[in-house]
Amino acid sequence: MLVVIARVKALPEKADELAGLLAPLAAASRGDQGCRSYEFYRDVEDPTLFCSVETWDSRADLDAHMGQSHTTDALGRLPGMVAGAPTIHAHEVSASTQVA
Repeated sequence: MLVVIARVKALPEKADELAGLLAPLAAASRGDQGCRSYEFYRDVEDPTLFCSVETWDSRADLDAHMGQSHTTDALGRLPGMVAGAPTIHAHEVSASTQVA
């Protein structure tokens, strides 16, 4: 299983527009093969910061997702909306336990 954490900072005047782009991306991505969860969050202290937390069955499923048109279209629209490139990290997880 892979847990992917992506972070991106919007230009201040584009933050709401970016939120409007990310919501349908998340909804479409939840339908991709191997997607267990796909959620976007907006920072409560800095509304220009966005973070996604995604869970995928396999690296192959994540790679296929990255090639889907809803993903490539959204990533292609980021320039001009964000301050710098997004950071995306994939973490391989072999076990998970509930803490609380």
